[in-house]
Amino acid sequence: MVFAVGAFTLSTSLALATYFSARHLLVEQRERAALRQAFTDAAMVRDSLRTSGSEVSEVLGSISPPAGALMYVHRDDAWYSSSLDQPGEQLTEVLQPTVAEGSAGLAWTELTDPHAIVVGVPLPAVDAEYYEVAVPEELAATLRTMALALAVSAALTTMGGAVVGRAASRRVLEPLGQVAGAAAQVSSGNLGARLRDTSDPDLAVLVGAFNHMVNALHERIEQDARFAADVSHELRTPLTTLTTSLSVLQSDDNLGAGSASAVDLMAAELARFRRALEDLLALGRLDAGARESETTEVGARELVRQALHASGRPPELLLADGEQGVDPRVDVDRPQLLRALINLFQNADVHGHGLTAVRVEAVDDHVEFRIQDRGPGVAPEDRQRIFERFARAGGAKAGTGSGLGLSIVAQTATNHGGAVWCSQARPPGQGAEFVMRLPRAGCERVPR
Repeated sequence: MVFAVGAFTLSTSLALATYFSARHLLVEQRERAALRQAFTDAAMVRDSLRTSGSEVSEVLGSISPPAGALMYVHRDDAWYSSSLDQPGEQLTEVLQPTVAEGSAGLAWTELTDPHAIVVGVPLPAVDAEYYEVAVPEELAATLRTMALALAVSAALTTMGGAVVGRAASRRVLEPLGQVAGAAAQVSSGNLGARLRDTSDPDLAVLVGAFNHMVNALHERIEQDARFAADVSHELRTPLTTLTTSLSVLQSDDNLGAGSASAVDLMAAELARFRRALEDLLALGRLDAGARESETTEVGARELVRQALHASGRPPELLLADGEQGVDPRVDVDRPQLLRALINLFQNADVHGHGLTAVRVEAVDDHVEFRIQDRGPGVAPEDRQRIFERFARAGGAKAGTGSGLGLSIVAQTATNHGGAVWCSQARPPGQGAEFVMRLPRAGCERVPR
């Protein structure tokens, strides 16, 4: 658009400047030619009237006027013309005062189409005034042709500018589109996305800077993940020692009531610390994209049954109506998905007053796991925040978990090309529903 507007402005300005410059030059040439012709014809009329003594009408009839010109003579308050088509008194009115004062003059009249040049010459020797009216049709035709040619040129120039601008903008914006696409892939978790090398020296700097930035980001994320994993791993040894020591203390019958309560409290907090440590290790592996096993194709309902069995929950929680039809298949890392489902079950028990049902539904090219509880539900403002790390909903009690369970679920779903969210599809006060969506086996995974 900018190129088109610029081309239009430039071409129009040049066309107008060319037209008015050429028009001024052509008009000046035509006026000089009209003056020369009029003086020549006036001299012939004057000489004829002086020498022959003929009537003015006879003199005008003996002179052949130029093409497109009319000759008029004003003498003794009478008007004589070489043609009866146009009245001379009206056509020459614009110059009559000047010629009456004894001066020759030139003017334009608008009484003809196109406008005509009027030249007036006083003839004091024969007591007359000579006027010649020239209609410059060739000048008008030339100006029309030139205006049309310039308008067409301006239009073609504008179109050419628009085409060149579009091509140039596409050429300029194409690298930005590639950068935007690569940035979108990086933001969705694909840290292997890079820009292709280019031979364009101007774009090579941008490509190199972007790839360097992504490399640095990838390296930093890997360092953070390794650091978290290393710290968590190193904490396992003292944690095991503490657990063993507390077990010994708990088995000591000689402890007083106060000491036994303190030891039990320490054992509960130590168990919570162990869960948090295990969750941190799991998150570290998920952040690094590490798999715990090869991805396998498994039935979604069968996966739920295994998770219910592994967590010691009755298989009847998987609703019977969800078992109708063919069990939809998903391609997953089985240990990671089992952990994610168990975390959802535990979240329902701890924060939702108990797990009530699990549904499996096939929706287009996805499979949805719907986990329902009987709790008060989740406030709308907390439904996104609860999937953040160490986040708890407003009603959660301190000390009821590590705050990482739902984060692990969200990261697991993302790594499998799916998503997880909390909905309130059920009537208010009848519990919340957590939905984990995964692509069906054989469908393209799109990280969210």
